[in-house]
Order: sequence, then structure tokens, then C-alpha cells
Amino acid sequence: MLGLVRKMLLGVIATLLILLVALQLILPSVIEGKVEKRLEQGGGDAKVSVSALPAVTLLRGRGRSIDITGSGLTYDLGKRDEKPLARLDGFGRVEVDLRNLNAGSVRLDSFVLTRDGKDEDYTLSMRGTSTPRELAGELGTAAGGALGGLIGGLASGILGGGGPVPLRLEATVASRDGRPEVGAANATVAGLPAGPLTEIVLRSVLDRL
Repeated sequence: MLGLVRKMLLGVIATLLILLVALQLILPSVIEGKVEKRLEQGGGDAKVSVSALPAVTLLRGRGRSIDITGSGLTYDLGKRDEKPLARLDGFGRVEVDLRNLNAGSVRLDSFVLTRDGKDEDYTLSMRGTSTPRELAGELGTAAGGALGGLIGGLASGILGGGGPVPLRLEATVASRDGRPEVGAANATVAGLPAGPLTEIVLRSVLDRL
């Protein structure tokens, strides 16, 4: 009798080990595929790689690292996640490297967001072009209400029309419960404020993660 119970326990343990190994191998691929599909809505190509031990922690949005690359992706600046960093905060190391993005008034040759550890701030780098008048309108919309209309109107009037102008931005971004808080920022984009611009692009690009 004792020998039978021991065999049953060993069988249960062996089954659990097999399930854990299967989850470790399969779950990351499933999650990677889902994120890639969301990112590729509207066109373009994306590749996602996640690492976690045990893999089941990925179901709670946690893991060792997440690496995202992509090219030719399309975004809508009007669709913005209120907590764009929430899906990344649970990972220790973060690297997002996107190229040739089309976001209406903003076209990005590169969008690079990195973080070395959970206790670190994010580092953001963007290079591309923007259409000042349209972008000023986006800033006004982001502010919202009468104040937003005033900001957008003033900025549009000051900047006027014209074609695309270069956009270069380097910023440190802290996450406050998933919400971006822009710290030190160095930007060149037709005189527009770096903070609101950074948040608009971050909220839009990370909306589909």
C-alpha cells in the first residue's frame, strides 16, 4: 500500500514538472505572438521577445526582460493610453527599438525606449520629422478643455503652416503607476515643449502593447 501511494505521488510530481516545462517553453511564444499582432495593426512588422522564470509570471505582466523591435508600424496620435508604461514596468530590462513609424503629424525614423532595471528610469530617444501646425493641435487636444484650445490655437498661430521640420528628442522618463513623468529632456522640434510632446508620442506608440 505504501509503495502504491509513493508511486502515485511520484506520478503527480512528474506530471507537474512536465506541465511546468511545457509552460516555460510555450507561454512566452504565445504572449510574444499576441503583442506582435497588436503592434502590427495597420501594417508593418514587429518582433517581440520576453524572458521570465518561471514563465507563469508573464501572466501577471512580470518578467526578466522584454525586447521589442519593429519597422513600418502605423499609429494614431489620437489614441493614447493613460498608463502607457504599465505593461513594461513589470520587466527588469526593457528595450524597445522601432524604426520608420508613421503617426500622422509625426514620422519617426527611430523610437528607442530602454531601461536597465526595475528601479531605474526609462531613457527615450526619438528622431524624425513633424508638421508643426498639426502637432500643435495635438498638444492642445492633450491639454484638453478651454486651456487646450488656447494652447493649440496659440501654438498654431506662432508656428504657422509649412512642411515637416526635424524632430530630435532625448528624455528621461519616470513611471508613476504606469503614467509617464518626463524629467530631463533635450528636444528640438520647432520650439514646442518637450514634455507634452514626449507624453503624446509615448502614450500613442505604447498604446497597443
